[in-house]
Amino acid sequence: MVERVEDDASGLSRRWFLGGSAIAGLALAHAEVRAAAVDMSAGTDGPRREVAFDDDWRFIRADIPDAENPSYDHTSWSAVNLPHDWSIEDLPRAPKTTAPWVAPAATWNEHPTDKTDPFAMATIPPSLPGGPPLRVGPFDAVASGGAANTGWFVGGTAWYRKSFPTPKLQSGERVELRFDGAFNATEVWLNGISLGTNIYGYGAFAFELTDHLSSDGENVLAVRVSNEGETSRWYSGSGLYRHVWMTVTGPIRILPWGVWVSTPSIEDQVASAVVAVEIGNALTTDKPVDVTVVVRDPSGAVTANGNTRVTLSARGTGKAIVNLDVPKPKLWGPENPALYEAEVTLASGDKAMDRTTARFGIRAIAVSPERGLTINGVPIKLKGACLHADNGILGAAAIDRAEIRKVEIMKGYGYNAIRMGHQMFSPAFIDACDEAGILLIDEVFDAWERAKWLKNDYSRLFRENWKTNLSGMVRQHRNHPSVIFWSIGNEIPETAEPQGVEIAAELRKTVLALDSSRLITEALAVPLLSDTERELARRSLDVAGYNYGQDTYEKDHKNYPRVVIMGTEQFARDMHDGWRKAEAFPWVLGEFIWSGMDYLGEVGSGSSELRMIGHEPPEVPNVLSLWDYPAYLSGTGEIDINGKRKPQGLYRDVLWGRSALELLVQRPLPSGTYERVSDWGWHDELESWTWPETAGRPVTVRAYTSGDLVELVLNGRKIAEKHVTAQDKLKAEFEVPYAPGTLVAIAYKNGAEVGRKTLETAGAPAKLRLRAERPRIDASANDLGYVTVEVCDARGRKVPDALVPITFSVTGAARLRATGSANPRGLKSFRSPECTTFHGEALAIVQPDTRRGACVIRASAPGLPGDELTIAVG
Repeated sequence: MVERVEDDASGLSRRWFLGGSAIAGLALAHAEVRAAAVDMSAGTDGPRREVAFDDDWRFIRADIPDAENPSYDHTSWSAVNLPHDWSIEDLPRAPKTTAPWVAPAATWNEHPTDKTDPFAMATIPPSLPGGPPLRVGPFDAVASGGAANTGWFVGGTAWYRKSFPTPKLQSGERVELRFDGAFNATEVWLNGISLGTNIYGYGAFAFELTDHLSSDGENVLAVRVSNEGETSRWYSGSGLYRHVWMTVTGPIRILPWGVWVSTPSIEDQVASAVVAVEIGNALTTDKPVDVTVVVRDPSGAVTANGNTRVTLSARGTGKAIVNLDVPKPKLWGPENPALYEAEVTLASGDKAMDRTTARFGIRAIAVSPERGLTINGVPIKLKGACLHADNGILGAAAIDRAEIRKVEIMKGYGYNAIRMGHQMFSPAFIDACDEAGILLIDEVFDAWERAKWLKNDYSRLFRENWKTNLSGMVRQHRNHPSVIFWSIGNEIPETAEPQGVEIAAELRKTVLALDSSRLITEALAVPLLSDTERELARRSLDVAGYNYGQDTYEKDHKNYPRVVIMGTEQFARDMHDGWRKAEAFPWVLGEFIWSGMDYLGEVGSGSSELRMIGHEPPEVPNVLSLWDYPAYLSGTGEIDINGKRKPQGLYRDVLWGRSALELLVQRPLPSGTYERVSDWGWHDELESWTWPETAGRPVTVRAYTSGDLVELVLNGRKIAEKHVTAQDKLKAEFEVPYAPGTLVAIAYKNGAEVGRKTLETAGAPAKLRLRAERPRIDASANDLGYVTVEVCDARGRKVPDALVPITFSVTGAARLRATGSANPRGLKSFRSPECTTFHGEALAIVQPDTRRGACVIRASAPGLPGDELTIAVG
């Protein structure tokens, strides 16, 4: 059921009651199903046989003429397994490290910039003796074309090939190949015959193989992937970076992403479910098809079933609708993400032709200016963050555990919503959001017909491809309960022009034809739009996404009281004011910080620089980057690329009431300088009282607190106190002469202690300590073990600013997949076992194979006792 109230400005709905659902029709449910390699031979139980097609590929990072020819000899190519991102791999003959240069601990740029272009990206300064090389590991500042947007990584064109036997097929069975994603432009051949192309690098696509399989039993699949130039404004990765699947069904089958489970009416005692099934008939005769649906509740018990019959014409397609009543529905929501399963079976006569199981959720969304956003009738504020899709030192490779871990990290730090910027994410990520109760904005385009500043971005492809790609997003994701918004674009330059208004209306029409159960939004670049332009841009939106627009909230609400807003991007500097407005106004649904986690590329968005006092920079709004090469990270994250909370994230914890007090110390500044911070950035401050070179000099101490008074105690003596008022925005700042020992901050509210934090001076590095996130991992390449090494003093305290060279080694039932630190200048080979710590830490990621047993990880450093630990595998 959808209830609408006319908007006084645009005539669109502003109050909705929406039935929800979950996983897309043919998407597999759960990582453990993905991990299973199913025997494709005839006789396998069930009418659908699906196998992970990830292993035993051959790869070459070059554009090879005639490589689609099945007779081409690829035995000299590299052996790889998927998911595979070639841009994160080492370049030929590139050094593994920047030695003798070591990335500094300070994150500010020591050489200030006077950029006058507000969108100027990081640049490549002149090479200096003893400085970082321009080519190291996967980075090449020159060969990348100076691509700071993509982080100095190199794209290009490459080929993949895979030999495989023809599956044993029963009469009429069909074979399909599905790619969860490939970046970027992809063409696929089977036995020399082109199956087709895909130009949208973030969505899934599928090809029919049956008619082109070899009769002699041996087949060659060839895939050419081209990612030339800067195709995205962030790091996209390159190649077959998501899973590939092969599926065998009967001649009557469920079409790709052809199952849609919706729940248009939800009551306490019963929810009505509608299961729409799109079916293809490969036979040369008309066929009646029996469609049966069995629904299981979250405990696995059968709770509803139904069936219908449709007749499909020869070599035609059709749709079946099965209506069901689900008794006493268990509702999906952020606090209790209950998931159902619908098993759909196709049969003709007495023979089952196809069967798939899809998870779904039952939940109701309502939005109104009076109550804001409600899920199942319960008001909720969106505590959101924007993410890009890369997995840090793994690159874009969408390994299931990396995707799931990212969701776990966000949930663990208190976020209840994620905006996927500005692309479709992997099935594993969205599955994990379904399971965790995370609310999603699903976004598809960063550009329409007009480019931003990249020559090779999607704008050159939009006109001919937008409908296919937009439809793909909706069809692939329309049944995930976590997805509550469809976003049709991000900061589109022409959005308020007549051309853009017309495009937005067409995009809206296309979405609603496929799914009318969710809200449509777009992220508007509010500072660049006038009052009139904002009104024009909102006309096709149910909820207006405002990027950096909190200063216009009250004005727009006054002029258009039925407009509902959410902050779809927010500067770090403005997080306090933006969140306070979201708390105060029901018609502001919440906000999404840019960004939740650091990401590769878009170098220096959250950066800082040292400037001499008195030498003020030019006045430029929204300075994008104050870093230059060798920085390769965005720097904007409230969480670093290895998953640890950054200072701005600790402030967020206080703002959201997760913590009453956090205590940080500004990295001491050279005499006569100050730190200029970009709009997305934060001061270089640490939870550290270890500044041995600063004895006797004052340091800046910042206490973030929800209290009204903060007291500082140094080595047992009270040295300062400050009252904290609303104007202080949760911050008390002190100048304290540094002396080693113990610094304690105590926060009070109305005279009662509400929080206490202690920082101790650590000693010199004395040993290493390893920590594993999980003591046991699965014996599957879809799982990963994350292991952190810490540099500790003799008393076991982490040395908070230690830069120590580490060498990792791994033996047993896993291999070393990647190593790295969160240092934004920490260029290196991520495949090398060598790594220099940052803030006293570094990360190693191990990947199992199919063996059960144990994996032993060791860490060593020159002059320090090492450490080892064991992770059980299997």
